Amino acid sequence: MSETVRVQAVKQFEQLNLQLDNELQELVAIASEICDTPIALISLLDEHTQWIKVSRGINIESAPRQISFCNHIIQSHNVLIIPDTLLDERVANHPLVLGGPSLRFYAGTPLINRDGLVLGTFCVAHSKPHNLDKHQQMMLKMLSKQAMSIMELKLNHQQLEKNRQQAEQQKQTIINAEIRLRSFFESSANLHVLLDASGQVLDYNKTAYNFVRKVHSTKLSRGDLFITYLATSFINTFLEKFNLALAGKKSYAEGLTNYGELGEVWWEANFAPAWNAVNEVIGVSYSLRNVTERKLYEQQILAQNQSLVNIAHIQSHEYRGPLTSIMGMMNLIKEEGYQPPVEYLKLLEVAINKLDEKIRAIVIHVNNRDLNNESDTKLF
Repeated sequence: MSETVRVQAVKQFEQLNLQLDNELQELVAIASEICDTPIALISLLDEHTQWIKVSRGINIESAPRQISFCNHIIQSHNVLIIPDTLLDERVANHPLVLGGPSLRFYAGTPLINRDGLVLGTFCVAHSKPHNLDKHQQMMLKMLSKQAMSIMELKLNHQQLEKNRQQAEQQKQTIINAEIRLRSFFESSANLHVLLDASGQVLDYNKTAYNFVRKVHSTKLSRGDLFITYLATSFINTFLEKFNLALAGKKSYAEGLTNYGELGEVWWEANFAPAWNAVNEVIGVSYSLRNVTERKLYEQQILAQNQSLVNIAHIQSHEYRGPLTSIMGMMNLIKEEGYQPPVEYLKLLEVAINKLDEKIRAIVIHVNNRDLNNESDTKLF
């Protein structure tokens, strides 16, 4: 488990671009000078690979961990000094010893993070047998601690920058969402007002502002007690629906109100609870929609339907009498060989006149209805 945690910590530093870091390059140069070695490097070891992050005097980016000198330090957590690699069976057959760059001396100290995990090594090397005195060993350890501090500082800085960018993105996302919501809020033709639990105005759209200014000749402002802008006849209904919304229930109301210069307006009101992030009701979303045009159209349809009922009634009752008389007279005329007495013709004339009166009455009724509809259209 500790090795898994150690490798996870190493992975964090592998993402850093340490090769070009001036401070770490200076530490490597100082180590090379103090230890009198042409080669110095900082490396990290994950589960399979030794990664050379900063180096001087050697041009190697990585090596397999199983043949790495530093792997012995990872396992022991101690400083490792090999004065002559050809005399040490652990590394005598190493490719870097037998081949280029023909390493004959190696010294390394562990890179230990604040959690006590060995993430890699701070090493020096030479192509000749060599050794370090106590002062040089102490300085190599100090340089290793300084390198680890710089690396952790850079990791923290990167994490802070990443968090800042994420926070900025989240902030921008919220701003964009608020802009879209506000755009929708303001573009609505309906009146929208957000009220707190006491009935004071938290927010409103332009339709609500313009309505209050036109009807009440005042400016709607945040903090206003909204009930002061309601018609007296609607206050009780408003309070009932408002309290239902505070209890978490949606509700609905409709009615007709005379707004003076605006005339009579049919409206539909919706009350919905406003919730916070922890699912608590903190206010009420109130919206009002002008449905006058729809109501007038509905009334027109009802009037037309009533006209049709009236016509059907006339057709089924009042037409029937004259038509029956006419049909009876025609049968009598046929029986007389189409040479009826004058009395038959007079009766036929009376029936025809009655039928004509009924037809004229219907025409007048229909014309009056059309005139009324045209007048309603002009008024609204």
